[in-house]
Amino acid sequence: MIKKLNGKTCGYIAAVAVLLLSFLLTGCGSDDTPKAENGKEKVTIALWGNDLLENYAPYLCRQFPDVEFEFVLATNSIDYYRYLNEHGDLPDIMTVRRFSMRDAMTMKDVLYDLSNTDLADTYYGTYLDNYTYSDGTVNWLPVCAEVDNIIVNKTLFEENDIPLPTDYDSFIAACQAFEAKGIMGFYPDYGQDYCCMEVLQGFGAEYLYTMEGREWRQQYESGHTDQLDEKVWLPVFARFFDLKEKTGIQPEAATEMNFVQKNRFTAGKLAMYRGTGNDLITFTGRAGKNDEVVLMPYFGTEKKDDWYLTYPAFQVAAAKKGMENPERKKLILNIMQAMLSQEGQNNISHGKNMVSYTKDVKLELLPELDNLRPYIAENKMYIRLASTDMFKVSKSVVHGIIKGELKTPQEALEAFNEQMNADPAQEPVVVHIDKGYSHEFTSRHGNQAASAIYNTIRKKLAVDMVFVQSCYVSGDIYAGDYTERQLSYLTHTDAAWPMLARLTGDQVYEMVEKTFALKSGYGVISNDSTLYVSSGFEMDIARNGDGSYKLNRLTRNGKELDRNGVYTIILMGDRNWTNQLMITKMGITDFSYDIDKCNVQLYDYLVKEGGKLEEPTDYITIN
Repeated sequence: MIKKLNGKTCGYIAAVAVLLLSFLLTGCGSDDTPKAENGKEKVTIALWGNDLLENYAPYLCRQFPDVEFEFVLATNSIDYYRYLNEHGDLPDIMTVRRFSMRDAMTMKDVLYDLSNTDLADTYYGTYLDNYTYSDGTVNWLPVCAEVDNIIVNKTLFEENDIPLPTDYDSFIAACQAFEAKGIMGFYPDYGQDYCCMEVLQGFGAEYLYTMEGREWRQQYESGHTDQLDEKVWLPVFARFFDLKEKTGIQPEAATEMNFVQKNRFTAGKLAMYRGTGNDLITFTGRAGKNDEVVLMPYFGTEKKDDWYLTYPAFQVAAAKKGMENPERKKLILNIMQAMLSQEGQNNISHGKNMVSYTKDVKLELLPELDNLRPYIAENKMYIRLASTDMFKVSKSVVHGIIKGELKTPQEALEAFNEQMNADPAQEPVVVHIDKGYSHEFTSRHGNQAASAIYNTIRKKLAVDMVFVQSCYVSGDIYAGDYTERQLSYLTHTDAAWPMLARLTGDQVYEMVEKTFALKSGYGVISNDSTLYVSSGFEMDIARNGDGSYKLNRLTRNGKELDRNGVYTIILMGDRNWTNQLMITKMGITDFSYDIDKCNVQLYDYLVKEGGKLEEPTDYITIN
């Protein structure tokens, strides 16, 4: 029998229901907060390059001990983040080096607007303008700047009684004076797309930074034009044609790479070349000479028109998703504040060869870079315009000029605009992956996406073992169709050089133990997401309680690893790690670097050979 409720009882139940619903809704924010296996709040950060694993990732872990960071090594392009967004899988915080606002424009609606934050307020307006869309939105902010200009052997100038240049005409005069003495004056590495773009913009900075040039750039970056403005850009091309004629750039220059110019410079056969602050501080000088080298600007019509060309070590942005939760928003902005702070930028610019774009960060410079100081004070640091089209089309047009295919500045301008306006080709599907795997690390299964990739690489190369940090796999593996470009997004392509070695079981133990013992530098482990994945053997490890790990034992197919056995093993990582670990610390002599990178191996196996992605294995146990 069903008892009928009176009105008073119904009202009481309704009130309780409202209170209960209110309580549940209030708790929604915390329930939706991403949690790691250990109960800490999880924040995913995509790092553009593996050098950020050396000091930057450990620094963030120390600053936020209550946060479980998931670090992934991203593909260095906005297209990579656009691809992740299509799968609803944007990291909380993103970094990228090859960047333009135009490329990032289609992501405006899914990125957090930083324009009204304390972060944006710390930037000089000159530089913040380059990150502001026409509607006032600011999604990306730059960290400290690489300086990419003209490296000059000052001692060589003095030996040949040639004055250091101060403007464009004196630069040309110096080049011609060296040529008369049988020494090359200035010869960049035009085989690289970034060199073509930077030399074009560097020598044209005085035109690109006029009022018209800045207005054109904002229109271009905001997607309102896809054409170069003739008034702004024709003088830029005219300057490059003049440079070509007066410095004798030959057609073969279109194929030359950076190491060729470095070798000439080191041998004293070249007086000046395009390079970075890092190139300058690693120059050892000519044999038997105490050479003094300096980094000089791109020269303009007069000294006041000289500019240093810069590009950020990387740009940083935050996904809008999750920022509706006030506590989550506060945490993300605090992390970004730490990334952009004095200490954060010190962990990027540890070579003392970078400059800051912000008012409250002062980075120490090496004495060789002292001549930058007045330009920094005057904010005469031009940030390169580096859209995907700018890289690609600059190389095509500069090569056309060098080879004599484009005869006049007007022809070069028209060719540039024609290519900028070209419709992108439709990319074909090259492979289908049947089953997807998560990139999230767990203490029982490890990183299943990374395990699947490196099990596949082990099978492709027919080796016994593979050992590599799991974060070199750049995220989840999605089931479905892949183009060649999308397939490359699965692994970090800028580093992870493979080394093939032959090791005994004892040496495999030593390799893992020495890697786990690293406290800093390349190859260091900062948390679970940067632990190594092992293919072909299993690791039983323990946490030390201070954020580090120790090895208990190694097994192969569940049985104790034979310490007397001999195994072929592929190590993937920065060569600074493999060289330091395998050659310096372990004295390994039986090794080779003559192997293609992981992305090439994966493409060859899945596409050319018709192979299938291997199943992941439970390669790690953490006690």
